[in-house]
Amino acid sequence: MKKLKLEDYPIIKPYLDIANYEGYNSNFVTMMMWNHEYHVEYEIINNKFLIMLHNYKGIRFWSMPFTTPEYYKEAIDYMIQYSHYHQFDFLIDCATKQFVEDIKSLYTDQLLLERTRFNDDYIYDRQMMQSLKGKKMQKRRNHYNAFLKEHPDYVYRDLDLIDDFDTVLECLNRWELEKEGISESMTSEVRGIMSLLSSNYLLDFQAGAIFIDGKMEAFIIGSKLPHSTIQIHVEKANKEIRGLYPAILKEFLEHHYPEEKYINREEDMGLENLRQSKQSLHPISMVEKYRIKEKHFSVSKANANDKEEIIKLWSQSFKDEDEKSTQYYFQYLYSPQHTYVLKNNQELISVLQIKPIDICTSQKVEKSYFILGVCTKESYQNQHCMKYLLKSVLSLYKNHNIYLQAYIPEIYKSFGFFTSHLHKITNIDVNIFQNDEVYIPDGYFEDMPELYEEYVSHFELYKIRYPKDWNLLIKRLEAFNQKVMIFKDKGYMIYLENDSKIYISEFIYTDSKYVAGMLLNFKDTHKDIQIESDLKLDLGENYEKVITMMSNRFSVDQEEPNYYINEVY
Repeated sequence: MKKLKLEDYPIIKPYLDIANYEGYNSNFVTMMMWNHEYHVEYEIINNKFLIMLHNYKGIRFWSMPFTTPEYYKEAIDYMIQYSHYHQFDFLIDCATKQFVEDIKSLYTDQLLLERTRFNDDYIYDRQMMQSLKGKKMQKRRNHYNAFLKEHPDYVYRDLDLIDDFDTVLECLNRWELEKEGISESMTSEVRGIMSLLSSNYLLDFQAGAIFIDGKMEAFIIGSKLPHSTIQIHVEKANKEIRGLYPAILKEFLEHHYPEEKYINREEDMGLENLRQSKQSLHPISMVEKYRIKEKHFSVSKANANDKEEIIKLWSQSFKDEDEKSTQYYFQYLYSPQHTYVLKNNQELISVLQIKPIDICTSQKVEKSYFILGVCTKESYQNQHCMKYLLKSVLSLYKNHNIYLQAYIPEIYKSFGFFTSHLHKITNIDVNIFQNDEVYIPDGYFEDMPELYEEYVSHFELYKIRYPKDWNLLIKRLEAFNQKVMIFKDKGYMIYLENDSKIYISEFIYTDSKYVAGMLLNFKDTHKDIQIESDLKLDLGENYEKVITMMSNRFSVDQEEPNYYINEVY
């Protein structure tokens, strides 16, 4: 491997051209600007493809191979073998979506893709940014017009990279020192800018600046990319001057690369402020980026070091969870003993949590398990990670009955799960009960276990609830913002209420004759009321049947099975 140098451009340019990749990472100007950070090495193999290896703070990673698609596999195989021989993990960073699609069929189960949105390039319409016309550009146009009014005699000109070198350096130092602190990335960027400016005689880029009263107040550097695109490498301005940023870009576009249609303004690096700033300029598209790794899956029980990452993944995956419900779960229910993780080279990818439950069936206690949840990092989804983990865990529990709740039941049928429990969700109008007696809640929390036992005794199969389950109920209600009404000897209702709706998630009754009187507690509400109940309860025709549970051992073998499981955790 050779160190990449400025003088190598004529050698590698033909390979960059035939690769014709989207994205600014494949721009030689970019490579030179940041080469002091990434210490790029390259090699040309048999005049077929060029490979590039980056060395950043002890991490080594590849660019996409620069070649035509017919040599992709040969190039990647070579890169993998090189990585193995030199004992570092194979990784291609900043791979484009098109490249990923092209190699998927070549490596059906060997490579793992990580979607890296923070690396996506923002693409803008050149004419929109240059003309500032239209409703989307109104705010930016207002800033620009304010600049013209305040500084009508400003001057834009191309930079003379010999005469203006010291001026640019002075401006950079001045603008960076005005910030609260100079970060390592700022220092590196300044070094990259000065490296570019000193290399202009060999690099194809353009640079311009705005002068106000003879003083440089903004400058910009851009170059040409494939696909009729201009890349903006650097855009610096005195932030105290309103409208200076739209002015410097507008001037640059009016003076350079008139044939190009698009502007690439690079990524947001996952920084929220930068993301908002780039989004506010209304990108017309994004160049999606990925990391490509070798697949080395392993499944194990979670350890103490995994918990923080599991909590983060749980919160990101289940959008209906909030801080309170997540805290409840991990404080009272989480057990590493019943949590399995899928990792790839020690990186946590997916999590599955399963807990033991007891089911009463035909008056016998059956030891069973319930899968609380399976989740995969968003950046790794749609690559069968969950499938791999679920199959691994199911093989460990193959002699047990396993239940799960499925938002999309079809997904789990391929794993051998069947619909095992159905509920009704009924929209009700309590006015139909106006002739019935209203029962005022008169029970206590201590009555709930007995009411539940009386209710489930009429079912052939039900979930057994132990004292520890009831001890957690109050905390659970608080965590999920739920309320409860308890009616001595009659039943209880657990429900969630918001501004427009009341949803009764558990409706327990000892006799159907009590149902109307219990529900009449909502007679004065103007909110929509939904009740989730067993199949036997008749509350009218306005209902739908929903799958509430699936099992790997048995399926619904009758129209209305006499089973009940709810609120299993």
